[in-house]
Amino acid sequence: MDGDVSVADDEIRLIAPELYPCLGNETPTDDTGQRNTTFEQSQESDKTKAALKKLSKKKHSSAAYPPRRNAILKKSVEKLKSSLNCCNCTRTSLCAYLKRLFPFTSILNGYSALYDLPCDIIAGLTVGIMHIPQGMAYALLTQLPPVYGLYTSFFPVLIYFFFGTSKHISVGTFAVVCLMVGAVVDKGHVAWQRQELQGAIHDINTGHNLTHSIEGEGVEVVTTPLPINISEGSPGFDQFFRTRPLSELDTIKVGYAMAVTFCVGILQVFLGFMRMGFLTTFLSDPLISGFTTGAAVHVFSSQIKSAFGVKIQRYSGPLKLLFSYHDFFSNISKTNLVTMTTTIVAIIFLVAIREGINNNKTFKQKFKGIPVPGELIALIIGTILSHHFGLHQHFDVEVIGHIPKGFPAASLTFVKFLPDVIGESFAICFTAFAISFAISKILADKHNYIVDPNQELIAHGVSNVFGSMCSSFCSAASLSRSMVQDGVGGKTQIVSLISSVLVVIVLLALGPMFEALPNSILAAIIIVSLKGLFLQFLELKRLWKISKVDYTVWLVTFFATVLLDVDLGLLIGLIYNLVPILLRTQEPYSCLLGRLPNTDIYVDSKVYREAIPIPGIKIFKFEAPLYFANMENFRSALIKSTQVNPHYLKKLKDQMRETDMALRHHEVCMATSDAWPEGRCESHEHGRPLGGQPIRPNCETFAIIIDGSAIQYVDSVTVRVLKDIVLEYRDVDVEVYLGECKAPVRVMLDKSGFYHHVYRRNVCATIQHAVQVAQKSAAMSRETLASTFTMAPEDFLKDGEFVRLDLETSLESVDKIITNENLPH
Repeated sequence: MDGDVSVADDEIRLIAPELYPCLGNETPTDDTGQRNTTFEQSQESDKTKAALKKLSKKKHSSAAYPPRRNAILKKSVEKLKSSLNCCNCTRTSLCAYLKRLFPFTSILNGYSALYDLPCDIIAGLTVGIMHIPQGMAYALLTQLPPVYGLYTSFFPVLIYFFFGTSKHISVGTFAVVCLMVGAVVDKGHVAWQRQELQGAIHDINTGHNLTHSIEGEGVEVVTTPLPINISEGSPGFDQFFRTRPLSELDTIKVGYAMAVTFCVGILQVFLGFMRMGFLTTFLSDPLISGFTTGAAVHVFSSQIKSAFGVKIQRYSGPLKLLFSYHDFFSNISKTNLVTMTTTIVAIIFLVAIREGINNNKTFKQKFKGIPVPGELIALIIGTILSHHFGLHQHFDVEVIGHIPKGFPAASLTFVKFLPDVIGESFAICFTAFAISFAISKILADKHNYIVDPNQELIAHGVSNVFGSMCSSFCSAASLSRSMVQDGVGGKTQIVSLISSVLVVIVLLALGPMFEALPNSILAAIIIVSLKGLFLQFLELKRLWKISKVDYTVWLVTFFATVLLDVDLGLLIGLIYNLVPILLRTQEPYSCLLGRLPNTDIYVDSKVYREAIPIPGIKIFKFEAPLYFANMENFRSALIKSTQVNPHYLKKLKDQMRETDMALRHHEVCMATSDAWPEGRCESHEHGRPLGGQPIRPNCETFAIIIDGSAIQYVDSVTVRVLKDIVLEYRDVDVEVYLGECKAPVRVMLDKSGFYHHVYRRNVCATIQHAVQVAQKSAAMSRETLASTFTMAPEDFLKDGEFVRLDLETSLESVDKIITNENLPH
């Protein structure tokens, strides 16, 4: 009976801790006697026992345990909420987050319809007039119809209004970004053509009739059973692809353009939410300047065929400019004189308007800073003259062609091209954002407000993601439009809403009126707009005087971009820009510090000649953070500057020990010899110089202090090497101290087990503290000093007795030891 009761009790005890950890092995005391009585009267069957135990557990779980369990759970949840900030979601925090996500709410706070709105309307109309010709012209750089430039001048601009933090930049088409998108489109289109051509050659060589189709619509090519060799440069290649409708080829081009834009947008949004806007700081001003100047050469070269009316082949990859210019000069005799004349006249007209009126201070004051829309005037006049004289029909001048009305339908058909453009999207992402953020920062500093790089990444990313669904290619801020917007007096991004209205009017009504516009007019607009980029050549003179490293970064990036390609040029420039940074951390400036007279200030002895070195102490400073890649250089610089080589001193110490043993052996030999030895004992040699250097009795330096003010962080390799350095010098009776170590460095030293091998007194708060500790420690023998860390505070030797010594709070006892004349020196 008693055994059954004990078993039941044990089972209850095993169940309780699982449900209530706070109870441990204790069991509730309520109704214990009644439960025992129940178990005593229930010996009939195991089934009855199980039922009674189940009932007992249910009773206690429903009566005694829930209040305590609920209290534990409530306390745990409160502790979890206090440890996780994300769980503290209140109405205030939600409103603050929404304001950060949609900065236009803060920008428009306090917006004055009386003073700010008129300025924004004027600036919006001015920028909108610039959007129309630039959008149509820059679309040619992407190898897309001009209407896609108008789409890019509307959708991204509208979306940036809600997410952007800059009040003055003008988002839309930008020449360099358009060129990079065009390079991706060209690569994808050529790869698709090559794949289709290989399939056609295979079918032709097999002697079968074939039908190639794109998106379900096919163009039948009937072949003969005879094998025909078709190469990319033969007439059959052109005839094969000319049989395809142009809209189908445009579908492939648009697909690649939208795919790379979507990838760029996703990447920018990801970087923005990960708070990685700082990555743009790796793109220095010389790098961006050299890259954009090199890209301007590509932009100019891409427009010479439209400017002269010469048909040349398109090339991609390294050295493509050389092949393009070779074809151009080979076919220059086929120049269309009417096209060339139109281009020259348009360039002269645009330069006259820009330099003679818009950049003229007298006319600026008369027009109150509002520029004359020379590009729009050139578009209108060019369209009227082309339509009136029939330049396309009679003189074979290339024109824009069909411009559809309305907005494109949202689509995701470009998703199938995403794997082919992921690599190029990284270069476009960083280039577009670096240029946009640089312009935003300039205007923000001018008007005394702050732009958030992470929110700007999100704004541009969302604009590109949704813009790609609406047939808009990658957008960025334009320097020319942004400066005009700021110069006219634009106050906020209301300017973008006004400019979008003008673009909508063109898309819905006025678009077809520009179908007769010659492409040479658009080429002239692009060429004239490159003036600002080409003027960046003047930066070379300034960089040569300031920094030769930045000068070489500019040149390397420029030539790499021009000779290789836009994406490769950016990559090479970025790598070359990081090389000097790595070299500076590999071999930084190092020096010894000395103390200024009558102060506790330690300065570079090479710069301040009045600085006095501390006798017996070398204070070493290494002007770079320490990490695994430069630790060996740090060790070498330490030995070179202090002139204290632990390896040499170790060998010297061993040599002196051998010399002492040889002398003792010689004395023994003399004492045991019957006659005075005529020569030295051959068993040992002593007095030998080590490596040709004379043997010194001891090293004058007893302490080395490493200035840690320039050490921002350390890694595990750094901690290990520092430990080895301290122990190596300790073996030769030279103590190494770390002074002015920052808190993260101290934490890393503690976590890495540094203090398991090195005394904590070796890591000091300041250089002066390290000097004092080194001087006081040098007064005591190493055996006595080591014993202070293995016993409780006791007494040290003083006149044959012990005195109490506290190194942490008092140094008076050490001073007594130093001044004690009875101690041996």
